[in-house]
Amino acid sequence: MNGFKKCDNGHFYKEDLSACPYCPGGTGASNNAGGNDLNKTVVAGGGMTQGGADNAKTQVFGSQSGNDNSDQTKVFGSGNAAPGQPKRDLNRTYIAGVTDEDSTLAAGGGASIDSAPRSARRIVGWVLSYTLDPMGVDYRIYEGNNSIGRDAGNSITITKDTTISGKHANILYKKGKFYIKDEMAANGTFVNDEELEIEKAYPLNDGDVIRLANTTFIFKCSEIIEKH
Repeated sequence: MNGFKKCDNGHFYKEDLSACPYCPGGTGASNNAGGNDLNKTVVAGGGMTQGGADNAKTQVFGSQSGNDNSDQTKVFGSGNAAPGQPKRDLNRTYIAGVTDEDSTLAAGGGASIDSAPRSARRIVGWVLSYTLDPMGVDYRIYEGNNSIGRDAGNSITITKDTTISGKHANILYKKGKFYIKDEMAANGTFVNDEELEIEKAYPLNDGDVIRLANTTFIFKCSEIIEKH
């Protein structure tokens, strides 16, 4: 074959190369640059070779491959995470929708589903509304301040009732007691049909009916907090 040489292993390669690029230790071609030993697991940071890699070996690719042998084990991405995301250990098993911290429990079936970050404050009560939804919708009340209004920055955001102010009212839990305060809401805050004075804190008790503009809530405090 003109222009080609044949090595002892039966590979044909261009005659201007000093050694067979397909044999271990071979140089002179981009598909085996650096003399990689093709009898070992290959970790490739760029494109897949055209003929240098042994498809019978386990390979880890950093980008898309030109050859795809479905009989071999492949791990794609080399564990590189997206910007702002933690790098993942390829020696661990990960399940979609499960947090990294919980994924170690996956083998025993104890992993929890990933969701919004858990609040650092304890749940101490709820407000429940049947005017926002006939089936009922409830919101948690946590230790400290709980702002209620239309603005997204509130602890409880109500967008369905446009008569509610951007920051309408605030519920505070402190030292075992609950308080509610009107935050200068245009349409007022009411507890058991009594309108609250602006920016004055009122005690709030289990079963009280709270009305913010046209939306009514029933306040429930947790009995558990009295025992812990």
